Amino acid sequence: MSSRSNVKRPDSSVRDRKLEPLYAQLKKVDQEVTAVRKQIDEMQVGEGSQESKQKLHEQLKEIIRAQSDLKGKRQQIHDRIKQLDAQIKRKTGEVAERVGRKSAYSSGEEIRERLAQIDEEISSGGLSLVEEKLRVKEMQALNKLAKDLQQVEPVKRSIEEDRAAIAELKAKLNSLNPKEVSAQFESTQAKLNQLQSKNQVVYDQRSRLFTKRSALYSKRDEIFAQIKKIRGDFDNEFKAYKKKLDDDRIKREEEERISRVLEDKEEKMGKLQEKLIHAHKPAFAYEISAIETALFSLDPTFVKPATNTIDFPGSQPAKPIKKVEADDLVPIVKKREEFFPSSAVSKNKKKQASAAAAAAGNGKFSLEPTLIVVLADLDVSVPMTKDDVPATVDQLKAKYEDFLARQDEQTSKNVAEAEAALDKLELEYKAKEDQVRKELEEKRAKDQAAKEASASQ
Repeated sequence: MSSRSNVKRPDSSVRDRKLEPLYAQLKKVDQEVTAVRKQIDEMQVGEGSQESKQKLHEQLKEIIRAQSDLKGKRQQIHDRIKQLDAQIKRKTGEVAERVGRKSAYSSGEEIRERLAQIDEEISSGGLSLVEEKLRVKEMQALNKLAKDLQQVEPVKRSIEEDRAAIAELKAKLNSLNPKEVSAQFESTQAKLNQLQSKNQVVYDQRSRLFTKRSALYSKRDEIFAQIKKIRGDFDNEFKAYKKKLDDDRIKREEEERISRVLEDKEEKMGKLQEKLIHAHKPAFAYEISAIETALFSLDPTFVKPATNTIDFPGSQPAKPIKKVEADDLVPIVKKREEFFPSSAVSKNKKKQASAAAAAAGNGKFSLEPTLIVVLADLDVSVPMTKDDVPATVDQLKAKYEDFLARQDEQTSKNVAEAEAALDKLELEYKAKEDQVRKELEEKRAKDQAAKEASASQ
């Protein structure tokens, strides 16, 4: 069963049956919303009341602006008073630092009176020498203090001016009384509250209608959410269905492509496996078997070595061809011919076989036709007479020994070549399979990127 048969297409009729009652509910809710909206539109506050309310709001705004301006001006005056007070403290400190904080004289007039008093005391002559020196020293200190007071006199005048400015600002601050503006605000607010209380009944009714409309909106949103979920679930199922179909199709295409590579590989591997099986058979099996058959026929003393017995699937013990009769050279004619597997015989070998057959026909010498073919196949001289047989036997034995000596080496070489061919083929098809899988992976990534780009638009 294919994978596609396991994928069930979403049933749109099931979706529609779920949506049908929701659409009916939605229609009913929309009708109720329309009715509530109509009631809200009909239930309005009178235009005159609205105009009065608007005027009172404008008056409140003006009063608030006036309060804000008044507050700003009073704040400016307070800031100026603080500034002048700070200046007075600073200037007073400067004067005290210049004339001394503990000085008993604060004006030039007081200093002059004291200087006159000291001068009288000295002039009277009633002072002792020590007292007179003290009075002179005091006069010097008073003169210096008088000079200092004269220098700080402008600062003192500035202090008096600052104090006068503070008094003036405080008087101005008292004139900016916020109580009147506050009274206007309270009066206007009371009128506005009275007007709003008259309209509160209408507002309450409209509020109840707004609440009802909000509840209907919420109910409608819930129905929309259910509809959206049902549609979304169906769409997701349909997308999953389509994705499954696409994935199955892509998977089949990928499997078919890889399968073609593997089938081609298996076909070629099978042929090479056959070659490997054949390579494990002893080398020169045909040549050795053919030589043994010929030696059995030409050399009665030949004994097949036990260790060189050739055994492989499909092989049969070689049947000896009838030996040449040394005493009797009469040609022997036989109807049955034994089969010897043979490769293609060259023209030269065919000529040798034809010549030997012709000689046998003339009564000179007799050989089996199949033996003649074997000798020609082995590139061994075909004996034309009895005297030629020993030379032929020697050639056969020389080739026999040569084939036996090289048999194991050639067999190993054949096996190694066959295994190398298998390994090479395995590597080639491993690379092909990896390349195909890489191309398929790149194609999947490209298709996925295209789908994501399409979905984001």
